[in-house]
Amino acid sequence: MTEKEKKQVKMHMNFFDQCELAIENGYYLEAIMMEYAAIESRLESICGVLGLPCGQRCPCRRDIKISDRIQCLRVCRNKNQIIFANTKLPETFFCEKGELKTWIRGRDIRVHGLFKSEEEFFNRIAKNEKLAKTGLTYARLLYNEAKRLRRLSNHVNLFNNTVLTCKKGIKCNAYKGV
Repeated sequence: MTEKEKKQVKMHMNFFDQCELAIENGYYLEAIMMEYAAIESRLESICGVLGLPCGQRCPCRRDIKISDRIQCLRVCRNKNQIIFANTKLPETFFCEKGELKTWIRGRDIRVHGLFKSEEEFFNRIAKNEKLAKTGLTYARLLYNEAKRLRRLSNHVNLFNNTVLTCKKGIKCNAYKGV
């Protein structure tokens, strides 16, 4: 393992420790914010491993929305059943009304509605705890999925059909297949 890889492993372990600590101490919004960043990062990583245009190698990857990556992965999963045959992700994880999009909508409501009503904010604390715990679960699932796919990427024959699956919703100028 290279020094860079060792630092990344340490950073990822630290992320999980920090999220768990935040949840234990009632800092649910802090945990939710960290989880969202980790989920976004893992989605980009998974897209990159699969060779999708919205992965890490895309020069305008910072302009690609999380919803575009989710749509990419939904299309990829539907077209490449072999790659996702042994995944731990739920079947509807990347669907429009699936688990991940539902969690993101809940996160958006909490984050963007923070100061609309103080009373409403305190009424949501129990929901924030549940959202934080769910987000941690989804972040773990995506971390594990990225690792699983990296291990599979040695089997080039599985990934040959993946590159061109993502044509809808991506605004990347680097991708000429649209």
